[in-house]
Amino acid sequence: MCGILVLSGVEQPFHHRLLRGLRRRGPDAIGFWSDHAVNIGHARLAVIGLDERGTQPLESATHVLAYNGEIYNFNAIAQRLRGAGIAVAGSSDAEVLLHAWMQWGADILRELEGFWAFVIYDKARRRLSLVRDQFGVKPLYYWRSKDRLCVSSLIGTILDAVPEAPELDYEALSEYVRYQFTFGDKTFVKQIQKVPPGHIVEIDVDTGQTRVACYEDIFARAGDEREPPTSEWIAQTSNLVADCVIDSTISDTSFTTFCSGGLDSSLITRIARPEMAYHCNYSDPECNETFFAQQVVQGTGIRLFVVNAQESFNLVARLDDIIEDFDELSIGSVILPLDDLLAQVKRRYKVILTGTGGDELFAGYARYQLALGECYQDSYRALYQRMRELTSVADRFEFTHRKGDPALYRFYRPEVEKTFAAAYEACRSDADDELETMLRFDRRHFLPGLLNIDDKLAGRHSLESRPSLLHQRLVRHVQRVSTAGVLRNGDLKPVLRELAVGRVPKSVIHRNDKMGFTTPIGTFVNRASHLIRERIMDSRFRHLYDPRRMNLTAENKFSREVFGLLMLDLWLNRYAVR
Repeated sequence: MCGILVLSGVEQPFHHRLLRGLRRRGPDAIGFWSDHAVNIGHARLAVIGLDERGTQPLESATHVLAYNGEIYNFNAIAQRLRGAGIAVAGSSDAEVLLHAWMQWGADILRELEGFWAFVIYDKARRRLSLVRDQFGVKPLYYWRSKDRLCVSSLIGTILDAVPEAPELDYEALSEYVRYQFTFGDKTFVKQIQKVPPGHIVEIDVDTGQTRVACYEDIFARAGDEREPPTSEWIAQTSNLVADCVIDSTISDTSFTTFCSGGLDSSLITRIARPEMAYHCNYSDPECNETFFAQQVVQGTGIRLFVVNAQESFNLVARLDDIIEDFDELSIGSVILPLDDLLAQVKRRYKVILTGTGGDELFAGYARYQLALGECYQDSYRALYQRMRELTSVADRFEFTHRKGDPALYRFYRPEVEKTFAAAYEACRSDADDELETMLRFDRRHFLPGLLNIDDKLAGRHSLESRPSLLHQRLVRHVQRVSTAGVLRNGDLKPVLRELAVGRVPKSVIHRNDKMGFTTPIGTFVNRASHLIRERIMDSRFRHLYDPRRMNLTAENKFSREVFGLLMLDLWLNRYAVR
């Protein structure tokens, strides 16, 4: 976990205070490089190569690198470089990346295993390349305005560094209030764009000319042939999962795992075998999976650190504090228990392994069944009944993704529902069935929102979160299995259940009541309803909302509509005011 800042064409001095917002992401060291036309700053969290040789930006005769991420196979790439006659100490993955880019350019990206967001500056050509991994594990944003350019790991840092007032993007805001994520490269600020996962953005410093190119769409269909999940395939994949999880433990510091009691994190915990695993719960039985997490570690020698999430607090004040680090809003109230859990993890560790991505890879969401016209879980009966009049899989799938009531917002643009439909169709190929299209949609569009939560909350606590199942080799391999085996007999994640046999307790493997880090957010909203009402009615952005439609209480303990409104208002008052 590190923080990057690049400035060009900005007259103000380039100084350490500009990195203030990045210091939680990178508390161990800061570094600067400048040729007066381009200024690059870096805040480092030391995980691999702990001494001062890992301080960035790194400079060679021709290039300058500012990098955030971990490349698991950097030692193998260092060997290839040495074989080509290039002297590489190999003490850090950043050094190896710099030399590999100088030798092979963007061609090396498909060979990397891990996750990354980096900026590399070609000094002779005066060209910046902004690069992001294929999944979007680490963020990278950029502002272009006239002759100014600013690039950073955080939207907030860009807004602090650029003197111009931000202009709100109401299309992106509409996507958030409907789905709680945004499509493509949009952010809430028109002048700020995201580098899309698997893309390179090349910017000519002198002319401002910009080129955006995809170096790999890792979720694209790879040919028409699909393998059935035979016993041989399961055995091969089981070994591959173990290899990839072990890869994700590479570190010069100690690591831990998140053990929710669900299948993904349980499998990772049993393979990685940390000294201690972390679990978070609420006292409400419907939000408590501690029993299953305890079974995962039983008899393994792994200690389970159980974090009792806060239940009595001022919701408005707490979210106002979190929003300082959560500058791109996306899916869900999970930020509350995750914030509590990571606050405990940082006391002992710098690296935490997570199971984020397992549901998208192995079909873990009930919405796939609902969209296909099936309902196997009592908790989804009401939603299923509301969807029955929708005749197409695409329409039912879109319905399951709706998270908020757009009538609360005066700015809402209903055409974003067409954006969703277009994105869904763009995920379809001629050989696809509906399940494969849904999976590709969630991998491309929903998953980055989850990864954003992991990144922003881990950065808030000076930690590095690693989604151990989002390994390039594993993802490419899993996507070759036929969808007929991915969802069957009413079971979600049947393939992953088979992969877990012999490693994870049977009681966890055969669960069909996984909660998904559930938070009683509706309960918290109702306790704080008077505070929320006061905040919204006094907000300088209240003109964006429709008070006639506002009932600032939650319908049930899991209702998220008021929470989404409150988060948006807090974001606007923090980032949209200059």
